[in-house]
Amino acid sequence: MKSSKTYIYLAVFAVLLIAAYFITADRGEKTSSYKLTEKKFFELDSVKADRIEIVNNGSKIVLTKSSGEWRMEEPKNYRVVSALVENAVSNLSNMKLESIVSKNPEKKDSYGFDETNKADITVYESGNKKAEFILGNSSSAAGSFVKKPDNDFIYIAENMDRNNFVRPKLEDWLDKSIVSIPKQSVTSVEFIMPDETFKAEKSPAGNFVIGSDSTGKNFDGFLNLLERLQTTGFSDTTLSGDTKFTDKIIIDWGTKTELDLLKTDKSPATYLLMIPGDKQIYELEENYAKNLLKSKKDLLQ
Repeated sequence: MKSSKTYIYLAVFAVLLIAAYFITADRGEKTSSYKLTEKKFFELDSVKADRIEIVNNGSKIVLTKSSGEWRMEEPKNYRVVSALVENAVSNLSNMKLESIVSKNPEKKDSYGFDETNKADITVYESGNKKAEFILGNSSSAAGSFVKKPDNDFIYIAENMDRNNFVRPKLEDWLDKSIVSIPKQSVTSVEFIMPDETFKAEKSPAGNFVIGSDSTGKNFDGFLNLLERLQTTGFSDTTLSGDTKFTDKIIIDWGTKTELDLLKTDKSPATYLLMIPGDKQIYELEENYAKNLLKSKKDLLQ
């Protein structure tokens, strides 16, 4: 009887050993980190960084720095939100490789290196190409998977936020500020609209009047809007030189700023806004545009 029990115990022990082997054995590519031979792809001086090229899903964005200001050069030439680009530059200069998670080229799609998702990043310093690498999916809140163009090794890079390089829309990069006119500097505002034309002027007492009537709080709200006038969109429409705008506002604040507005046939309606000398055509939602296009009656209230 004891002998039978011994054989049973030995058989159970053998089964457990086999099970343990299959559970712990390396049955494919490891997901743990491989030994690193480098901690960075490149060294970048953030002050000297002056060009970033980002290619994602067939679209190319080129960001350049000139005279201390970041702008978009491609696919359109326009101001960008400098803080967004500075965040990207900070990532590039502080990116640190934490581990290698894959050496298998067949695994690259699962880490975000498929043609639709990956982003090819090229960075320049003082006009010279500094480095190029490929950005994959996010690996954590502040990290992403990265790889070199000519190598199958996939790394986890900390201080590399994918969201700082790949944004849902092109417009997310662009500075939506149109004009910033200090209200205390304004001396007059002329409104030229289809139904009426009138002018609000600052009196010697410092208040604004339209004719002999003093303006009300709505005019003060209008001036507040001019201090930080922003667009709700950008238009790629091409307007001819003889385009007749439906509305015009001329603000005198030591210099004259003209806002030319054209109502579109879209549904819901929008307004195109142009400023002479500014090649960009802005697009305003109708309700936002109506905060500018106040009637004389509105501004006296």
